[in-house]
Amino acid sequence: MNSKKSTLIILFLLTLLGGLLRFYKLTENPVSLNPDEVSFAYSAYSVLKTGKDEYGKFLPITFKSVGDYKNPVPVYSLVLSEAVFGLNDFGERFPFAFFGTLAIPVLFFLAFQLTKNKNIAFLAAGMLVISPWHVFYSRYGNDPPMGMVVASLGLLFFLKMIEKRGIYTILAAFFLVLSMYSYYSERVFIPLLFLLLITLFFGNLKKHLKSTIVFLTASAIFVSLLVLRSFFGPDLARGNMVFIAKDVDYLRYIALDHVSPGLNLGGIHIEETFALLTLVVGRYLNYLQPDFLFFTGLNMTHEGSLGLGVLYLFDLPLLILGILELIKGKFPNRGLNTKYQVPLIFGWIALSFIPAALTNNEHNAGRTIQALPMVLLISAIGFTKFIEFIRKMKQVYIKTAAVLFCGLFVLISLIHALITYSVHFPVDRSEFSMKGNKEAVEYILANKEKYQEVVFDPFRGVDAPAIYSLPGYYILFYAKYDPALYQKELIENEKKGISGFGQYRIRKIYWPNDRYAKDTLFVGSPWSLPLKDIKEEEILKRIYLSNGQLALLVVNPKPPK
Repeated sequence: MNSKKSTLIILFLLTLLGGLLRFYKLTENPVSLNPDEVSFAYSAYSVLKTGKDEYGKFLPITFKSVGDYKNPVPVYSLVLSEAVFGLNDFGERFPFAFFGTLAIPVLFFLAFQLTKNKNIAFLAAGMLVISPWHVFYSRYGNDPPMGMVVASLGLLFFLKMIEKRGIYTILAAFFLVLSMYSYYSERVFIPLLFLLLITLFFGNLKKHLKSTIVFLTASAIFVSLLVLRSFFGPDLARGNMVFIAKDVDYLRYIALDHVSPGLNLGGIHIEETFALLTLVVGRYLNYLQPDFLFFTGLNMTHEGSLGLGVLYLFDLPLLILGILELIKGKFPNRGLNTKYQVPLIFGWIALSFIPAALTNNEHNAGRTIQALPMVLLISAIGFTKFIEFIRKMKQVYIKTAAVLFCGLFVLISLIHALITYSVHFPVDRSEFSMKGNKEAVEYILANKEKYQEVVFDPFRGVDAPAIYSLPGYYILFYAKYDPALYQKELIENEKKGISGFGQYRIRKIYWPNDRYAKDTLFVGSPWSLPLKDIKEEEILKRIYLSNGQLALLVVNPKPPK
């Protein structure tokens, strides 16, 4: 068997295994579609059926949602998926799992392009197959892995462009910019990456000026619409909403007058700006904490219990070995010149954490997943060094003991990850996926003819009614509600100040008044439908989380005649 054929077979098997981990019981774990997923899916369904989003915009570049805006690449990917599989749970999750699986061969070719070493490329791709960080985000409708794989393709084609130019010039520009249409973090990461690439490869780009001009011109054309939307359109609202200056802790700090009037230069409050920069640096460093990296970063279990970090604990020694090899410059590199390779790998990782540090949420692992390809490449380099170290051991019994110990450590880590994901995560975080909304909507749809109106309270939560669950989108999704009709009703109801469509109303339930409603079905948490004030015969259905806690009630009040 020739080398090329064996390479393709191994890569195919790795991709197949990665696909199995990402597609197996895809609709069952996570246990339910979350609000982002049904929102993405119905936007795509509206485009599929009418050519417009649910707000009536024709083939938009930015998709308006409830208090947010969605990127076009995930939505248009869903249009294709729903055209094939229909509007259902699998159709919603398919493109994200597909992109997650596609990332495996992409990382192989990227790692090989950087090192020209198949062993390292295979190791990096193999680590991505079992990466808890990547498997987790690939199994539900979430756009971070989509942005990651598109940006990785962009870098791959850029490196190809440096070598061969030609069609790779357009492909590099297209995919680097396309990643910015895939996930919001890329809109910060990619411009910074452009600066890094131009700095590192300035000599080559200057030497092949014609190709460079084509690359920059194509990039400018592809990004032009995005720039207009980002600075003069609705995307600006998204940026303002998530920017760290809107962070609750920062606003509280300012409100409590911890910052004195101090020095003011050109309208810039120096002390306030310094406080903001301090917060950004602190957030950045928080993503490098061992607890986040190796124990709890994915937030898959209850607080205080051992869960999963974004990396396995056995990645730590491999990363250390890989970093030392790259820093020492002794790694037998046959790819890029070391003066390009080392700053590109470390620069990619360093830039990946900046978007997350600029946003107003603590430890959002999805916003930092862009770092994963280079992190795994470093681990793969460390792995080759470890294998070399084992091979040099002369005592057979020591070598055997070392291999068995390390193998057992890896096996225990993988078993722990499997148990965490398949046993603890569905129970501990079922509310994270809004479990119960689907069951409630299915009951509503089966019994809607019996009632003139259905009221679904959007606020829920076992500990407090603090979760806004977008029940309207769940109804639209599972009812396959006619998008053309919804677009008309949305405009009419907004004028009337009504939140809802058809016979469905999305509003808070106020039981002291609502208990007297006739021919009305109510769905809400025990916070809005207090059990002590409801007769047993009025409760038509109780809906529970996976851990047995009561999540929602379906109630039909029986007011006295």
